[in-house]
Amino acid sequence: MRAGLFHPVTGYSLPDAVRLAALIGNARDLSGAALHDLTYGHARRIWRQRGYYRMLSAMLFRAAEPAERYRILERFYRLDDGLVARFYAGQSSIFDRARVLAGKPPVPVKRALAAIRGSSR
Repeated sequence: MRAGLFHPVTGYSLPDAVRLAALIGNARDLSGAALHDLTYGHARRIWRQRGYYRMLSAMLFRAAEPAERYRILERFYRLDDGLVARFYAGQSSIFDRARVLAGKPPVPVKRALAAIRGSSR
């Protein structure tokens, strides 16, 4: 968990644990230094790749009123099943990402932008 190897929106960590185990299992050098470099580099790559999901999580939890969050999730689960599956896998295409954000904003735009910037409401 400290390495950030979990889906930023769903919190799922098992798929990342399996990928990391496979990465280590395929490593040729299992020395401490090599494992550090391998796992640290992997965690950094994953962190960079998941900025979009962290942004969505920030908007959900910082911009949406707690009592209204279910509306965002209801809208999301009405999207294409393939899009939802790719989202859960952390493999959303650029088109998927645009589709999730397209349409009537489920939260006020000003609050969404503040959430993305990390400021309070």
